[in-house]
Amino acid sequence: MTRRKPQAVEAPGQDSFLDIVANLVGILIILVMVIGVRAKDAMLEAAPVAATEEATAQAEDEVMAAKKVAFAVEQDLQKLTAKVNREAFEIEYRRKERDKMQLLMAAAEEALAVKRNELGTEQQREFDAQRQLIAARAELGGLEQSLQAAEGSIPQTAIIEHLPTPMAKTVFGKEIHFQLSGGKITYVPWDELVEKLQDEARQKMWRLKDEAQITETIGPIGGFLMRYQLKKTQQTVTTRAGTAVQQRVELDNFVLIPVDETIGEPVAEGFLDGSKLNSILANNNPEKTTITVWTYPDSFNEFRDLKQELFNRGYLTASRPMPDGVPIGGSPRGTRSAAQ
Repeated sequence: MTRRKPQAVEAPGQDSFLDIVANLVGILIILVMVIGVRAKDAMLEAAPVAATEEATAQAEDEVMAAKKVAFAVEQDLQKLTAKVNREAFEIEYRRKERDKMQLLMAAAEEALAVKRNELGTEQQREFDAQRQLIAARAELGGLEQSLQAAEGSIPQTAIIEHLPTPMAKTVFGKEIHFQLSGGKITYVPWDELVEKLQDEARQKMWRLKDEAQITETIGPIGGFLMRYQLKKTQQTVTTRAGTAVQQRVELDNFVLIPVDETIGEPVAEGFLDGSKLNSILANNNPEKTTITVWTYPDSFNEFRDLKQELFNRGYLTASRPMPDGVPIGGSPRGTRSAAQ
């Protein structure tokens, strides 16, 4: 069998041209890939640098703001520390002043106590009364200043009469008694009646030998009778020989009874020349004397006028309000007057 021959033969160099084209295309692809990779790397490198610079600038701003806040806090702390130091210095200075004043006051009190002990009983009473009067006047001065300051801060729409009244002080010095009843002021001879009572009580003690209690009357003196009661008491005491019963005579009470209900003078006339009240006040020292007024309900208004005038003359006044129909009286169980 005969074999068929090929129809044509390829031109020389055709395969070489195709190979060259394929190589060029491959090279171009490789170049494009290399350029793409390099561009991507450049973009990745540029992005962190920009972000780092922005973060650094923001951090620097935050650091500066924090420094300013810290500086302001430090300044406030320094001011507060300086203020605390000044306050501590002031407190220490005031404490030393207080301690010094306390030492001076203690020394003065001790010196006064020594001087007082050198005085007699009556002089000690006058000394105590004088101290109380000075304290009362000082307190009154403070109250008057406070009152003036208060009145100065309040618009005056009406004038109201005000009588400054210091705190009550127990009376220990000389005391003069008056009765205020029916709008009339009457001198009560208290000291004279009490002195007479002491004398008569010694003379009447024998009557208690057979009786537990007796009632006697003294006067009249200065328009008043004194009715008093003495009583016998027993007290058990312990001695070296054993228990013994001791008998004593004591004053139970006394009352003062006016012999005439119309005695006395109107308060408005009491301070005129020649009146009994004015004469008594003129013969006593207001710095050593307290006026005690036994006041009945029908004369409370007159008592205010009386107290005002006595205050103007420098006298402290002690009020003894009395119920209607109850006489002036006293007993060992009573209390001292409180002067104002």
